[in-house]
Amino acid sequence: MSVRRRWSISSVLVLALVTVAGCVGAGQSTAVCAPVDPVAAPRSVAPGGELHIEVTGLMTGGDCEPRLPEGARYELELRWAGEETPVSLGSLQPGFDGVVQGTVRVPEDAPAGTAEVSVNLEGAPTVCQTDPTIGCAKDPFTLVEIAG
Repeated sequence: MSVRRRWSISSVLVLALVTVAGCVGAGQSTAVCAPVDPVAAPRSVAPGGELHIEVTGLMTGGDCEPRLPEGARYELELRWAGEETPVSLGSLQPGFDGVVQGTVRVPEDAPAGTAEVSVNLEGAPTVCQTDPTIGCAKDPFTLVEIAG
């Protein structure tokens, strides 16, 4: 085997080891800022009615990335006090700045009363999901009245 060939094989092996070693520990992704509380209109809606939802961006401050990665989405849920299982209202695809507007339909069988419309960020880790010393707060939400 020639010296040139030995050097190139060794170089490739060293480069491969450095590349792999550089990836070890790089698994922790950058945390993104959580969305701000949504705004819903109208504030009172009948079962089967439409609800316009707007999220005006991401929270600022702290140690988080103020831009969402491609593929991040907001899962919207409707929940009544005392109910453990929320009702899915679908998802919205925000821009990189976290801003989104959309219209969802309230289920026909939604019970009358005050309910929370919450925004659950999916596809992007928040600070509380990447730092085990921080507890996750409740998803951002707004209250709406389901008319009876």
